Amino acid sequence: MIYHQPGEEFWHEGVCYKVGGRIVANGASDYAGLFGNILEIRTEDDRETDNDTPDIYCAFEAPVLSVNCLALEQTFSQLYREQKHIEDLDLDMVIMGPEMIVPLEHPAQVYPTGTLYVVAVHWATDGEFGSYEVIFTERTDALHQFHNDLREEFLVGSIPRWKESSQFVEEESASSYECYLDGEYCENHFSITLEQRALPLSPAFCRSTAELYRAECLRDDFREHIENCDDFQELSDTQKEALLRSPNLPQRIANQLEHSCAYGEAYWQAVSDVARTLLKELRQQSAGHSPC
Repeated sequence: MIYHQPGEEFWHEGVCYKVGGRIVANGASDYAGLFGNILEIRTEDDRETDNDTPDIYCAFEAPVLSVNCLALEQTFSQLYREQKHIEDLDLDMVIMGPEMIVPLEHPAQVYPTGTLYVVAVHWATDGEFGSYEVIFTERTDALHQFHNDLREEFLVGSIPRWKESSQFVEEESASSYECYLDGEYCENHFSITLEQRALPLSPAFCRSTAELYRAECLRDDFREHIENCDDFQELSDTQKEALLRSPNLPQRIANQLEHSCAYGEAYWQAVSDVARTLLKELRQQSAGHSPC
């Protein structure tokens, strides 16, 4: 079967590939890092290969930066053992396997969102200037940073000196403070704000965050258990810390859990049960709205 109409979808191993959809080539491909679109998807007898993997026809865009263009040229020059230039590469029609590309939501990121709290500071003193941002995921941590930075500026920064001038102007709100010398803003000013920004949470980000959290939970449980063991108490402080911070500790605990519990079967059985229940409810709702 050939999918070639814009918007047509094909699912493979839990991932949706959409004709016309934006993609990026990953590290499994020689085109790694290139962005493009899916032109069409071929399955079954329309494939150019004999396995069950679909052929995904893609059009890639040349890199924007010259350094990336050079890297791509070097990759294909080595692959073909002869000098290749961007114009020699047929980027408008490339056959890829599903494992070589990652679908992108473009232009909108259709992800659940978290919240970032950003303390942003801009300053200038006697013509010298700079700025910085500090990012947090907890508002209380951001408020603490905001408080400390502003307090330091009041105590040992330029603000005490500026306040002695008749040109001094200051403005503030619950989450911002700004002051400057009137007529000399570019040369002498200080501003600090606590901003709230949306963070799109991609599945890959959620997985990595969950893995970090799970690893720390496993470490905490391990620490709580082993601190009561006599053998542990006989170790030196250095040995204790090395044991507790062992890089492979969470994975070793996870491996042991896998030997003890059959998570996979229970998980897919739960998925099947929920699907069956939802379908039953949907049929009941449809029957309830049928005309008599």
